[in-house]
Amino acid sequence: MINNIGIIGLGSIGKRHLRLARKLRPEIKIIAVRSGKGEKVEEEKIADKIVYNMEDTINTGIQAAIISTPATFHVDQALRLMNLGIHVLIEKPLSHSLENVDNLLSAAGELDTVGLVGYCLRYDSAALKFKEILATEKVGQILSVQVNCSSYLLDWRKKMDYRQSVSAKKELGGGVLLELSHELDYIRWFFGDMKSVYANIQNSGTLDIDVEDSADMIFESGKGFSVSVHLDFNSRYTTRKCIVRCVNGNLIWDAIANKVTWQTASGSEKLETYENDRDYVYKEQLKHFFDCIENKKIPSVSIHDGVAVLRMINSIKKSHKINKKVALA
Repeated sequence: MINNIGIIGLGSIGKRHLRLARKLRPEIKIIAVRSGKGEKVEEEKIADKIVYNMEDTINTGIQAAIISTPATFHVDQALRLMNLGIHVLIEKPLSHSLENVDNLLSAAGELDTVGLVGYCLRYDSAALKFKEILATEKVGQILSVQVNCSSYLLDWRKKMDYRQSVSAKKELGGGVLLELSHELDYIRWFFGDMKSVYANIQNSGTLDIDVEDSADMIFESGKGFSVSVHLDFNSRYTTRKCIVRCVNGNLIWDAIANKVTWQTASGSEKLETYENDRDYVYKEQLKHFFDCIENKKIPSVSIHDGVAVLRMINSIKKSHKINKKVALA
């Protein structure tokens, strides 16, 4: 059983993890790691102890850790912890680049420690239903896929200057490709590895930031159909949908409305609507993390999956730079 866990970083996602870990496991000892640069937050009262560096965290005897620092620190922190036998849940994205990820892959393969990457949409009830239906004969052959994820960065964290957030700063691993990489993870989960990509990346200049605020990609799947993906955080209209056009109709997952719809020529059939709150997927992810540690379950999102997304992003950037289709390794 896990009796002692560290929450490394108390930004918005770290605070959520701390709150939910306390709710799910009231008896567990929680050590929160802060940089010492930010203001005190209410969630600090939930922790059993606050420390200000990794060494002090490790010395408390933590058995597991949730890494919720900026992406630029993820790999080094995960390697250090895993090499000490400490299980890790690494917030998405796995990193800001491919640097040193091969060492992390090796550690994940050689060490008897859990490495789970935080692509929490894998636990979404509607997404799981959507994937289940995709595997049935009901839909028929997939013809094409359209993915759209749009939002407005200023609405994400209204209590802070968005330009100082991790999402907006290149040095901390910001930009839509990393911040909205859930979509890149789930197209692999739904449809398998992609063969190639043609991409266009833009910074519209409307947000006064130094990272891309929109990206458009056309992937070729391993089965030959196209997967069109649009990501942005400069749009005033929020949407998050995956539409699969099939021989027998259209299958639609609306992640904002938490519903799955099946459309045919004779009309729409609403298959399922879920009333889960915003914490639901994070709670399910934490439960899975504990299950992997305590009951030897296989992580649903492995280090390999996290690296695969980074390689997709690397190819997307290369395609944009040379203005050509690029093969995915």
